[in-house]
Amino acid sequence: MSDTDKRMDHTGEGEQQMKMNPAEDNSNILDRALELGIAKCLRDADRLPAFPHVTKDGDWLLSEHARWTGGFFVGMLWLAGALRVDPAILKTARSWAMRLAPRAMDCSTHDMGFLFEPSCVRGHNIQADEQLRSLAISAGRSLASRFVPKGKYIPAWDPSEGQEYLALAIVDTVMNLPIVCWAANETGDNRMHESAVQTAATIREQHIRPDGATYHVVDHDPETGEVTHRGTHQGAHDDSCWTRGQAWTLYGFTRMGVILESEQMMATGRKTADYFLAQLGEKTIPPWDFDRNDANEPVDSAAGAIAATGLIELGRRTGEEDYTQAGERMVHGLIDTCIDFDHPDKPGLLMHGTVDYPRRSGVDESIMYGDHYFMEALVKLRRPELWDILGCC
Repeated sequence: MSDTDKRMDHTGEGEQQMKMNPAEDNSNILDRALELGIAKCLRDADRLPAFPHVTKDGDWLLSEHARWTGGFFVGMLWLAGALRVDPAILKTARSWAMRLAPRAMDCSTHDMGFLFEPSCVRGHNIQADEQLRSLAISAGRSLASRFVPKGKYIPAWDPSEGQEYLALAIVDTVMNLPIVCWAANETGDNRMHESAVQTAATIREQHIRPDGATYHVVDHDPETGEVTHRGTHQGAHDDSCWTRGQAWTLYGFTRMGVILESEQMMATGRKTADYFLAQLGEKTIPPWDFDRNDANEPVDSAAGAIAATGLIELGRRTGEEDYTQAGERMVHGLIDTCIDFDHPDKPGLLMHGTVDYPRRSGVDESIMYGDHYFMEALVKLRRPELWDILGCC
């Protein structure tokens, strides 16, 4: 059976079950997906020598360095330990988290929240641990050190990778800012806190279009901080809307709205979520770019998972059930089309992710951040008592 046939078959089967007993079947399928996620990450923790990143040729590509995705794997292990209430799993999660320790002082990337919030902040939330707390504080400081006062932004990447990255900011950074706020709160460092506040304000001003869509990339004059170009790095073209960037944005501004108790930030979360949902329409899995929305284009299950957990978060924080229901609808769509229950030993939880379509990288694969945020969404729906241990807010 082809993947297309499988997706059609799963969808039809799901519709038939919904007619039989919607409430019971909805809960059962969410629980099955959550158990599958637990089983997969525990098996990978036993068999893999390094951090999984994205699948290729039937298994995970690995990185000892952990790239920018290692924290997501550790975050899944922490969730497995909390769900099972199993000290042995928590010990495994901590062991993997400590493998990230050499990266805590890395000042060359904006990805420190992605690396250290699900791994160290979540671990510290589950079981108080001074070493994990210390690593997370160091990570927050490392990220804050990248703040550029002239322009009030944080560049995403290091110029050692290319001079074109010297003053290049990307919208994804808003999802990394909570660890700066958390570290500032833990240490009483107001200057660190202000760097996060000002960066979030700059992203809001420079990356959000009037209709709620986002520019993925904004470049700056390194001398003056003035904007020189708006466009994309992984989207279809400069004026398109890359769906994963839009998902990072709606979730990131929702979280910053909570942390800063800012209605302005929360309003940006709503605005970018409304755009995402309007473009998604009746679909449950977004295309890789909203300007590439026809049937022969790849979808991105990872963007769907990030948006789903972000929408559920937005619903909780605002009390607006429409967002929660939209997120839950997307979760069920991901289960119907992107999970292979028939082959539980297959690496990866969500199929049909897209890392970087313009460069034909990681197309129609499982991706670690897609799996992580999907599992997080499932926890919010099925085990909401664990919600407050998930991260910085």
